Amino acid sequence: MDFDLSDELVAAQELARDFAEKEIGPTAAKDDKEHTFRRDLVSKMGELGFYGCVIPESYGGNGLGFLALALITEEIARVHSAMRVFMNMQVGPALTLLRFGSEELKKRWIPPLIRGESVGCFAITEPDAGSDVAAMRTTAVRDGDSYTLNGSKIWISNAPVADSALIYAVTDRSQKHRGISAFYADLHQPGVSRRALDALGVHASPLGELTFENFRVPAENLIGKEGEGFKICMWQLNQTRLSCAAGALGVARAAKEAAVSYAN
Repeated sequence: MDFDLSDELVAAQELARDFAEKEIGPTAAKDDKEHTFRRDLVSKMGELGFYGCVIPESYGGNGLGFLALALITEEIARVHSAMRVFMNMQVGPALTLLRFGSEELKKRWIPPLIRGESVGCFAITEPDAGSDVAAMRTTAVRDGDSYTLNGSKIWISNAPVADSALIYAVTDRSQKHRGISAFYADLHQPGVSRRALDALGVHASPLGELTFENFRVPAENLIGKEGEGFKICMWQLNQTRLSCAAGALGVARAAKEAAVSYAN
C-alpha cells in the first residue's frame, strides 16, 4: 500500500503551512491574549480554499477530500489551535447542508460558508442538557410559513460573531429524540441575543450563548424533514471528528517542537 501523498495534497499541505506560519503565527500569542477574533484570517482561509476540501465545485468547493482537510487542519492547529476551530465551524454546517439540505439551501448558504464570507456555527449544547442531545429543550413551533424558536444554546463556538447557524430544536416533544429537527438560520434577524463566554484557552476562538425569543425561521430553512434532527446531528458530529483529531495532532507537533527547541 502506498502511503505517499499525491502532488496535489503536498501542495495543499505546503500552502496551509506557509499561510499559518506567515499570516497566523506572527500575531497568534497577541490575538489569544487579547481575545481577538480575526475575521480577516477566516476570510483569507476561505479565499485559499481551505474550507472547500469536502465540497464539490458546483457549490464553491474544490473536492480535494477529507485527507486534504485533515492535512490543512493539522498545519493550522500547529501554529494556532484557535484558528483550527473555524475549519469545523465553516465545514461542518456546509457539509450538513450538502448532505441533507434542499437545493435552495445548498445554493444560498454553502458558497458563502466555503468562501469565508459568512461565519458559521452549529448550536446544539444547552444549559440544562449539556451534550445530551436528546434532552434539549429549545422548541420550534410551526406558524404558517415559518417556525418560531424559543430556548437557549450555550458553549457554542462562534456564537458571539456568527452570521448564520445550524440550529437543532424540538418540534414534537412527545417523540423524544425523534421529535428533534434541524434548521439553518440567519442570525442577523430579530429574536436572537448573544452573550460571550470565557474559557481556559483558545481565546481567539469566540465562545458564547445564543438565546432565542420568538426567533422566526422560514419553513423552507428546515433541513431534511421534521423529526430527522437527531439523526442529522449525529451524522454531522461524526464528520467533525477527523478535523478535531487532525487539530490535536497539530498541537502535539507544536508541543514536541517546542520541547525539542527548549532542550537544545
